[in-house]
Amino acid sequence: MSKKYFQFGLFAMGLAVVSMAILSNASGPGGDRTGAPGSSGNCSGCHGGTANLGGDLVLTAVDVASTKTVTSYEAGKKYTIGIKMGGTSLRKGFQATVLDAANKAIGTVSNVGTGATSYTSGTRTIVGHNTPGLGVWYFDWTAPATAAGDITIHASGVVSNSNNNNSGDQVIKNSLTLTAPVSSVMNSSNVAINLYPNPSNDKVNISEALKNVKVISVDGKVAMTVDSATQTLDIKGLLNGQYFIVAENTQGQVVHLTFVKN
Repeated sequence: MSKKYFQFGLFAMGLAVVSMAILSNASGPGGDRTGAPGSSGNCSGCHGGTANLGGDLVLTAVDVASTKTVTSYEAGKKYTIGIKMGGTSLRKGFQATVLDAANKAIGTVSNVGTGATSYTSGTRTIVGHNTPGLGVWYFDWTAPATAAGDITIHASGVVSNSNNNNSGDQVIKNSLTLTAPVSSVMNSSNVAINLYPNPSNDKVNISEALKNVKVISVDGKVAMTVDSATQTLDIKGLLNGQYFIVAENTQGQVVHLTFVKN
């Protein structure tokens, strides 16, 4: 074999290895990079840099039966978990897992949406991207038959700067805790927050005052903000579709709600 062809062969092999690495990152790194306790860290294990690409990561849980956004769960019920990432890039990725208070896997994952997949890492079920996406993913989580204390959805994401390597990206992590069911006595003093009318085409009323309100579209973009306390949102200027609200109640607790503009 001539030196020329030998060098070409080495180049081709090197190119194949680089291409495989890029494709591997694009389809998710595998393992547990959710940022949860006991994980292998978060996406910064592969993606470096401190770039600010406008990224954020919002987690929501919606009761499949009632279609209401929740902050607590009931034994045996199914919830749709939403992962929504903002940022200027069109290439985003994530990993998420659901753990109990002892950081052990809990419940059952199903119906993983387009652009994502689920797999087992150790004893945990991991949901992650299998192709870079715009930043919106969903999966269903079914609570165990018996309530087992508070559960937390841990997620880590990356907003890529699309330079075809792992430098200069923005890594974000977040978590959402769903509280365990409480007694009816305790629940009577903690009335759920309601939105009405829902769907609506002009305004949405809120059953109690909320502040620092962010209205987020399904593609992870902030469509509206209201800093002062309010019980009414003017949504006439929004495009039709589903939206998520992240806000604070009068006790300073973060609440997650959802509505539809029609």
